[in-house]
Amino acid sequence: MSGLPENQIFALNSVRLRLDADEHPWQTAEHKAIEAHWAREQVERPWLFNGTVILHRGLGFTNGVLEGVSHRVSYAALLHFIDVWPEADVWHLFGSAVILSSDNAMVLVRMGTQTANAGKVYAPSGALDNSDIRDGMIDVEGCIRREALEEVGLDPLTMRAEPQLLGWRRRGLIAVFRRFVAEETADQLLARMRAHIKDAPEQEVEDVLAVRSTDEAGPTTPAYMRALLEHHFSDAEQAFSRSG
Repeated sequence: MSGLPENQIFALNSVRLRLDADEHPWQTAEHKAIEAHWAREQVERPWLFNGTVILHRGLGFTNGVLEGVSHRVSYAALLHFIDVWPEADVWHLFGSAVILSSDNAMVLVRMGTQTANAGKVYAPSGALDNSDIRDGMIDVEGCIRREALEEVGLDPLTMRAEPQLLGWRRRGLIAVFRRFVAEETADQLLARMRAHIKDAPEQEVEDVLAVRSTDEAGPTTPAYMRALLEHHFSDAEQAFSRSG
């Protein structure tokens, strides 16, 4: 896609994704390969659920606005996409809630063993799904809030939000971030998050941690999250967390 930076954090004004009820052309073309990949997943990770998520096509990026067309696909299709990184018009975009404490730590989750991302450390985030559809459009901001509520029990709407969205892209994967500053300290936030995790029915999150540098997140941090950490903890960016 021309105009959309790759392997770096960039400013993003808005995301406009229109739902198309038809099957994604890529899923149609890859039907047999998706089925074969899912059969292997069922053997290796039988706890995974083949639900419905959303992938995209026809993305364009102009004046900070990302636009495109979205389709419901199977979770099996998403896992196949991640495995093969296709050279096709298919895109995986997800929202991420970057929660900052009042004492300037970023709180992250470590995913549990019964998830597709076991052991990985990142900000609360997840694939878009049916619950993120609003009047024929995809609500990425709603996904960001939903993931924070589901994974750690924190509501970003109660926090000070950064006006500017941020994005990161590698090939067909796009992460969309919004940073939020809470009134609580890191220790207070971690206590609240751990209480939520303890009682969560699905136990997706293994633990939570507060970091104040990129290295503190550890080696299991995905590339998109490491890029966001490096951006956030750069000297120029610290003004955001300290400002009113």
